[in-house]
Amino acid sequence: RLAIQSGAVIPVLLMLPNLAWMFFSRPNHAPRPLVPPALAMAENVGRGAVLVLPFFYSLDLQRQFSVPALTAMALALAVYYMAWGRYFANGLAEEFLSARLAGIPAPLALAPIALFAVSSYLMHSWLMLGASLYFGVLHVWVSSVSHRTTSRTLAA
Repeated sequence: RLAIQSGAVIPVLLMLPNLAWMFFSRPNHAPRPLVPPALAMAENVGRGAVLVLPFFYSLDLQRQFSVPALTAMALALAVYYMAWGRYFANGLAEEFLSARLAGIPAPLALAPIALFAVSSYLMHSWLMLGASLYFGVLHVWVSSVSHRTTSRTLAA
């Protein structure tokens, strides 16, 4: 069977732009968005799950519908990289972190969720799917709260 022996490639590919952000971002002295601590903690549990679980699975590339799944994963990753690219190309302007891209709202929030959820199919993992959905709901919620708080701060 053709398989990528570790699903670790998924979180590694997603973390590359985040590493670049850590190296190139400027200190931001604006007030941090007010996200309730319990919500932030719950989101971080989900984030940890979707970043760690793939290390325990392989990606089965011979599975029925693997080509459409890989295509969907590649599209999600492309949207994610384009959104990060736009952010970097525009001088790290905060408004580009949550701005629509090709009609997709909050691509930096939605693209990783799509990638994780679809990858769960190739991993044969209901646990990964559950973690993806859990993280997805909380990540979109936190992103929404953060965007509203940031928008109010920028408008003031």
